[in-house]
Amino acid sequence: MTDTDGKGVYAFEELEAGTYDIEVSGSGYQHQLKKGIVVQPPFRNIVDFALPPGPLSAADPSSPVVYQPPGSEAPLKEVSGTITDKDKRPIPDALVSLVNPASGRSFRTRSSRDGKIRIADVPVGVYRAVIASPGYVTMELKQIEVTREAGLVLNLSLVEYPLRFDGRPEDFVPEEEPVPPVNPSPGI
Repeated sequence: MTDTDGKGVYAFEELEAGTYDIEVSGSGYQHQLKKGIVVQPPFRNIVDFALPPGPLSAADPSSPVVYQPPGSEAPLKEVSGTITDKDKRPIPDALVSLVNPASGRSFRTRSSRDGKIRIADVPVGVYRAVIASPGYVTMELKQIEVTREAGLVLNLSLVEYPLRFDGRPEDFVPEEEPVPPVNPSPGI
């Protein structure tokens, strides 16, 4: 059990992995219940509530507004796209990882020789994506959505790590400091 702060924010710290139901209530509002919230540390779940106006006292009870997250019946869609460099040349073998922070489900694929990616049967929802390939800066997309209508299309251009830089490599090596000689032990 916890209370909200002055801004309406609440938190449950250090919950163990599992499935939880969250019920929220407040004076003058209908109480609301969200069932089946999957917690998988270290992922953080954000569960927002918008309480509709309700009875002003406990003497006028109301039934909760119940939200049931999509279960196994969630529509499955395709994630597709192309991974290229800044010159629009395909990047083969780029790793694409999708993680749904709410459910913990993850999906991975590698781009083909022509930079194409395809992941079939991904449940509709919000995901975090990480796209990585050797020699390129790793890209992280914190919130992307696989929609009921279109699934998700990722057409991304990765940026190469800089191979040239101003200055000389010697400028980045720390100066050497002489080590004092070791004094032999007395009596030897």
